[in-house]
Amino acid sequence: MSAVSWEETKRRARERRAAAGLPVRSSAEKREAMDRLVAEVRAHRLAEIRQEQALTQRAVATAMGVSAPRVSAIEHGDIDRAELATLRSYVEALGGRLRVVADFGDAEFTVA
Repeated sequence: MSAVSWEETKRRARERRAAAGLPVRSSAEKREAMDRLVAEVRAHRLAEIRQEQALTQRAVATAMGVSAPRVSAIEHGDIDRAELATLRSYVEALGGRLRVVADFGDAEFTVA
């Protein structure tokens, strides 16, 4: 059995997907999908924290001054389109404090 590089394995997989008529995603498409998944996981964690505190979406919405469907949207991954003030209100309604950190790889800067 000979060793095959990861790059060769990925190339073969792309070829098999294309031959089978399946879509072959670009690196950018894969990155976008991963970003969506990460947003959904983070949003789900926010919902778990709310539930751990025995708060309803309606109670959080009232504390934030928004509708319950807006809280639901945040908890289902609609975080990228949420304004900073909305996220701050959500976190504060759960008793937390929102921090915004700019990550430059070799340095981080707390923005808010």
